[in-house]
Amino acid sequence: MSSRIALVTGATSGIGREYAYRLAERGWSIVCAARDAERLASLCSDLPGSGHEMLVVDLATEAGMDRASARVMDDQQPVSLLVNAAGSGTSAPFPDASLAEEIQMLRVNVDAVLHLSYSAAHVMRSRGHGGIINVSSTAAYWSAGTYAASKAWVLSATLGMRTQLEGTGVRVLAVAPGFTRTEFHTRSATDATGVQPWLWLEPGQVVAESLAALGANRAVCIPGRRYRALVEVVRHLPPGGRRSVLRQLAPLRGVTTET
Repeated sequence: MSSRIALVTGATSGIGREYAYRLAERGWSIVCAARDAERLASLCSDLPGSGHEMLVVDLATEAGMDRASARVMDDQQPVSLLVNAAGSGTSAPFPDASLAEEIQMLRVNVDAVLHLSYSAAHVMRSRGHGGIINVSSTAAYWSAGTYAASKAWVLSATLGMRTQLEGTGVRVLAVAPGFTRTEFHTRSATDATGVQPWLWLEPGQVVAESLAALGANRAVCIPGRRYRALVEVVRHLPPGGRRSVLRQLAPLRGVTTET
């Protein structure tokens, strides 16, 4: 890729933060996109290398999506790698969470990915090079509910976009991690202490494997050998069987105290 500018959403925590660091270590300048200006400033000052930018945006809003999309399409400082790592969940299963929570989740997990991927696909195709990484989840293969549905959309849409961009010089990758040690469950007020210890991934593993997969021009990356085997087995079970396996391996509960 001739340009070495990457835009990473959700850059101040978890998988997004790890992408920012790993790419900066490889010589990329990072456009760090997130809501919290203070955390963004701290991140940009800590990243190795130079030329890093803060992009303070709320991707649950039209204004935030439009601002991030405009930066993706800027020809003066062209972004040649887009990483859609921002994600949102709800504090209870549908329909027990508030409608506002559900809408916010879909805006971040679906609408923002749609807006930014659309912008990146058009501008990168016209330039003849680029890369797009969209973070889905193993929930897309074996779970149910609105969060799983949002991640299934990411997976399906990314694979479709990859087909449409084949031969254009633009690489497209869907990443489907399992349970990863981030702030996600705390933010969505979910008690994940019942998840089997061997299921947990570190953000570094997710990012390292996915960047290798992008370099190899693969379509999908499921980080972790155990997850790849588990997904292959469980995805073919009927819905009742999948739910049973998940209840055994990864029971999740809502947090009853305020967080």
